[in-house]
Amino acid sequence: MGKIINLDNFEGDPPDVLTGTGPGGLLSAGYLHDGPALGAVDDDETAQFVLTSRKHGIEIGTSESGETVRPGSNYRMIGIVTDKRFLLLVGDDDGDTRFAIPHVDIDQIAGDRSLGHGRITFRRCGDTEWQVHCGKQGLVDLTAYLSHASQAWVRVENILDEVKRILVTATEQRDRGDHEQALESVLEAGDRLDAAGETATEFGPPGDANALERRVATVRERHVATLAEVRRSRARRAVDTGEKHWRGNDFEAAYDAYEAARAEYDEIFSLPTAVVPELADIRAERDRLDTVIEDLEQSPLRTAVAADNEAVAAEDPDVAADHWAEALEAYRDVLELDWGAEERRFAGDPEKVRDRLGTVAENLVAARRTVATDAMEAGDWYADASQPDAALEEYKTARAAFETALADARDCYPDATDHLEAELDAVEQRLSRTEARLDGEPVDVDDRFDETGTTPDLDITTADEPSPSPTDTTDLSDIESGIDGTDPKIDPTGHGGS
Repeated sequence: MGKIINLDNFEGDPPDVLTGTGPGGLLSAGYLHDGPALGAVDDDETAQFVLTSRKHGIEIGTSESGETVRPGSNYRMIGIVTDKRFLLLVGDDDGDTRFAIPHVDIDQIAGDRSLGHGRITFRRCGDTEWQVHCGKQGLVDLTAYLSHASQAWVRVENILDEVKRILVTATEQRDRGDHEQALESVLEAGDRLDAAGETATEFGPPGDANALERRVATVRERHVATLAEVRRSRARRAVDTGEKHWRGNDFEAAYDAYEAARAEYDEIFSLPTAVVPELADIRAERDRLDTVIEDLEQSPLRTAVAADNEAVAAEDPDVAADHWAEALEAYRDVLELDWGAEERRFAGDPEKVRDRLGTVAENLVAARRTVATDAMEAGDWYADASQPDAALEEYKTARAAFETALADARDCYPDATDHLEAELDAVEQRLSRTEARLDGEPVDVDDRFDETGTTPDLDITTADEPSPSPTDTTDLSDIESGIDGTDPKIDPTGHGGS
């Protein structure tokens, strides 16, 4: 006579049929020969049902070509249905016969109570038929559990196989640089994995982990590792993009790229970090990125102040003018960054930078004028020394320099335009007289020495009267206080330079 024991309803120690061993006697049935049935249950699975048969055992295949495995005298067939598989153990003096059929291999389950005892029939992998004899009481619950377990395991394993294929595809996409598609693939795998997890959770008893959940967990670890790899690759690509923008002085685009990289790292750290590979290296990359972003925040203002300092230090007004022009554009860049944003990301108080920008504009125009007047004065000297050819070249240089100064003044210091236009007109007159002399034509009286003439008062700073150095704390301390450190270099890690 057989039995079916629902272990969910069993309280206390496991039943003897799971823990007993050895043959029985005249009035009692034995158990197994090699060891207790419970020893066949792995640590990662939980027994749900136990079923026994004293005489009939197991029939595998058809009656014509099949095999029947019956327990030996005074032994039993003991079946254990766990949350992972169906274990069948048949005791005998010559040693126990053991079968393990995973739930995923079980199909077409049916129960039969018409034989005076119970019998479970199923197909394994849709082919071989198995018949397991057991008790009648509890047969409905047993077959229902086996059917549920089989369907759940088949569904979950099919999903997990698909997930693993998608993860392989995602890795291939990442390796060939298709980062967007790689992320899309790995996120899709995550959605499928969540569906498998829901099925696995519903399969087990509430609040308890089951073998199917643990099966999902193994693939989830692989998914987490792949997702971390894809996001790390995307972060590195974003960092490279940020560096390219920085080198092109496209600071806002660089900042956006670095922020995108930082977001990818944050997503990695939101994963179960215990299964993220090379986590320490990833944290180091994120720390370096934070340092780079801090440098980038300082970079535009550092560039402006560096050019400002170079201009003040230059002794040649032509060289100084070039640096003033660089400083002017750099300060303008500082003001234009994050235009209209509620919060500024880059260093530099707009009001203070705007004030300095006005001074730089004056200094630029003054330096350009000094170059022009120096050339004009040199032309006058050659003209007085009766060297018209040399005078002509100097006047041409002066005219080009005044035109440049006038263009700069119109751009950034309009108060000086009237004076510069007057001086440009004066050098044009000198050019005309000099060209006339060289051509042998009559020349108007040179009014340069006419005491009744008046010299325009430009009232702008000349190169002989340089503006205070921007390193002077009385002038630029407020601006430079927005820069961390005193090194004028933009980025010690090589992301930019002054």
